[in-house]
Parts: sequence; structure tokens; C-alpha cells
Amino acid sequence: MADFWGTGAVADGPGLKAVDMFEAVHRGDIRVIWIMGTNPAVSLPDSARVREALARCPTVIVSDCVAHTDTTDLADILLPAAGWGEKDGTVTNSERRISRQRRFLPLPAEVKPDWWIMSAVAKKLGFGEAFGYKRPADIFREHAALSAHENNGERLFNLAGLANLSDAGYEALTPVQWPVLKGAGAETEGSTRLFSDGRFVTDNQRARFVAIETRLAAQQTSDDYPLVVNTGRIRDQWHTMTRTANTPRLLTHRSEPYVDMHPDDMVTHQLMEGHLARLRRGDGCYVGRVCKSLEQRRGEVFIPIHWNRQFASSGVATLLTESVTDPVSGQPEAKHGRADITPFRARWHARLLVRRNRPRRWQADYWCQVPLHYSDSWWLAGRQPIDWSASMTEWLGGKAHLVMADASQGRFRAARLVNGQLESVLMVDSDPALIPDASWLDGCFAEAELCDASRRALLAARDVDVEDPGAMICSCFQVGENQIAGAIANGAKSVEALGNNLKCGTNCGSCIPELRDLLAASVRESA
Repeated sequence: MADFWGTGAVADGPGLKAVDMFEAVHRGDIRVIWIMGTNPAVSLPDSARVREALARCPTVIVSDCVAHTDTTDLADILLPAAGWGEKDGTVTNSERRISRQRRFLPLPAEVKPDWWIMSAVAKKLGFGEAFGYKRPADIFREHAALSAHENNGERLFNLAGLANLSDAGYEALTPVQWPVLKGAGAETEGSTRLFSDGRFVTDNQRARFVAIETRLAAQQTSDDYPLVVNTGRIRDQWHTMTRTANTPRLLTHRSEPYVDMHPDDMVTHQLMEGHLARLRRGDGCYVGRVCKSLEQRRGEVFIPIHWNRQFASSGVATLLTESVTDPVSGQPEAKHGRADITPFRARWHARLLVRRNRPRRWQADYWCQVPLHYSDSWWLAGRQPIDWSASMTEWLGGKAHLVMADASQGRFRAARLVNGQLESVLMVDSDPALIPDASWLDGCFAEAELCDASRRALLAARDVDVEDPGAMICSCFQVGENQIAGAIANGAKSVEALGNNLKCGTNCGSCIPELRDLLAASVRESA
């Protein structure tokens, strides 16, 4: 690389891997850091220490296409970067296939792609000649030429056949698998298979097997932390949900941070399904809704990695994982933590819906924001009793027009209307299971003026003439658990039959495991 670029200023060893890098920031060894397209204040283990490191760092630069994330909130300089549909370039997938990506959205004002931003900064630092790119094709040609430089077969990645690609050829590039040793444009020839001649890229051209020894996870349980914490993805969210959480349909299945537990562990730790629990490791705390799961192993819990401080008060899973890394790859032991668990003893639970972009004037010990199609909403809980009649204007944003209170049951309902339109609704109960689903109420926010029937039904939170679909199972076609149970009772005894009746499971297929579980549960109940 030094020879190709004609410089001696090339690193002579590996740089710091992600976890080690933030330790260096924390120590003060790194005083300027530029973070692009990632959210380490949520995604890295021991995320509280990562946040502390960024808070200490004199200059934090963040490039992102989302203005508010846990990481951008710690930035000194925030650069508006192009998002996926605004970028032009190439992508390479896991089968080595290079494909042209053509943007289908115009760049918003002041937004630039990453290559342009880096080039502009380099020019300001006096390296304009080395970063004189005018278009993505310039960078691709250099990338291809570098892959071929002094490459006599000792490196499999080789794009020699694309190093002289014209701008027109780049625009017309069709998907091709590397290595690409000859041709350009329509004559480009890729390599479908590797190692078909039985030769590997080693000194003796023979494959090497590396023997490894397995070892237990470093984060083992103890008297203080008796539970293994397994963290992972869920079907409808992506990474730290900075974008997917803004799509209401993707929150219909799982709307809050949760804790999957075996029923025996729920008994041991005095937890109730549907109520909140608090996982703790040191100063790290995670609060989620308890979900009973017979498939969860005893002594272990599962929590999702996606929630962040923008959408939940205590939903960051990485607060429970330590900065233990593999000595070679630097990969953190991110899927294996440990914690203690206790009930989150709330005096009240609530659901609040308000018209979009209204200021927030309330306080709660637990909250989780759930964007809906026509309104903003939150799940809420608190440890201290509240005089709802006296404080409801703070929650609703003004005077309530419909109120229902039953102090003996710990139940309170209130709604505010402005010019005939629904402005806000508050539903409070001592038992979270008794708080109605918000889907029907959300639709009321879309009405230009509520009819008398809707006004009368506001505090019940549902149209009594419409069947309650139940908890959402199929996000693609908005099919609820009650609808599926009804179809099973009427003779649908397979996933295929449910799909024929309700369409659930016929699109992305991610709900099929739950459909199978519901079918199996029906068989057990009828046995």
C-alpha cells in the first residue's frame, strides 16, 4: 500500500480494535474520534463506560443520517451523512458479489455521502491532492487497482479486470463475483467458485486447519449474579433501532424491552408475567416486561439488544455485558452476560397517547416510547402514588374533557379533545394486563372530528362492535393472537391453513415459529 500510494506514512501494525479503542479514549490517549454510521454508546459492551469515554473526549465527531441517537447526543461535531437510498456506489455481499447501488432518493439539503465528507476534511487538512475524487467511480477504480498491485496470486481478492473501468462502464456494471482478472463492462468475467483447483492461498497451496480449545464464557454466574443473560436480535428490529423504531408496524409485535424467562425461574424470583423486572449488574440496570417462555433454559434469561435511551428509560442490554474480548479478533463476549433480577415494584402502570410532536411534561420511573401511526405513545410505570385528578393536565397537555376514576381498583382514564379532535389519552391501572390495546385509540387521532360513538368509547379504548384482534403476531398483515386462536378453533390445524384463512405467515415468514407454538398450545389444551 505504501508503494501504491507513494508514501511512507502507512501504519506498520494493526490499529486498535473497537473495545480497545474506547478504552484508549477513556484513558485520554485518543483525543479526537470520528464515528461513522454506528452507535457504540448502545452497541458496545459496558456501554456506560463507552459513554463516559465519549463525554471525556475533547473532540467527538459523528457522521450519521439520524440526528438523535445515544452517540450523536455526545457529539461535539455532527455531520449529516447520506442514508442508504441516497448513496451511489457498490456493495459486496457474502458470496463475493459486487453490485452497483444507484441512489433512488435525492440528497437532502447539506447532506453528503461519506466519501465526499472524508475528502472535504482531508482537503482542509492539506491532503487535497491525495483525496481528489470527483465521483464514486474514481474511488472504485483506485480500489480495483490497489487489489491488483503486486498481486501475483498470493491474494485472492483481485479486481484487475475492473481497474480501468470507464465512467460509463461503471454506471452500467452488472453484478460480478471477485476475483475479476480480465474484461470490463459487458465482457467482465468473475469467478463463481474458489478453490476448485484444490489450491489454497498458502505457502504450500494446501488448506490449513487450526486446532482450537473451547473455554467457558468469562462472565460466569455467582451468588450476586445468579442468572446468565443472553442478548440477541428480535425479528422486527435492526441493530440499535435508530430507524426501525420509527416504523410503527415494526413495533406491533414487541413494543417494549422484555425479559424471556422459564416459568420455574419466575417462581424463584417472584416475578409475574406481564409485569416489569429489573436486571442488575454493578451499576448497570435493565428494565423489561417479563415474558414466560418454556423454551428458555432455567437459569438463563433472554433480552433484546435493540432498545436505546431514545426509546426507553432502562432498555440498554449492553449495560449488563462486560468488555471481555477474544484475544485475536477483538470480538466482545456480547451475547453472554450475568445479572441479578428483582421485580420492578410499581404502584401504577399507564399508557399515554398524545398527538404527534407535543412537548413532554411528565415524569415516570419507567417509560418506553412506542411510535404509532397517528400518535406518539408511551408505556409508563411509577413507584410513587400519584393524584391523577390533580396532575392529569401535565400528562394530557391541558384540560381533560372525559374522566373516569376508580380509586379502589387503582384505575384512571382521561381524554382531552381540541376542536372535536382527540388530543391525548391517559390510561392508568394497578395491573398492566388490564390496560387496553392502543390500536383503536391511535386511529381516533386520524379523525378530523370524532363522532359521538367514538367519543363514548374513548375511555374503553376500543370499538365494542369490532373484534379485538389480540396481541399482534403477524406484522405484515396485522393478524392478532385472538384472530389466530379463532381460526384454529374453526379447524385451521396447520401453518398453511392459517395462511389460507388469515394470510399470516405468507409474506416474510418470520411469524411462522409463533404460529407453530400457538398450534402446539392448542393441541396441548385439547389433550
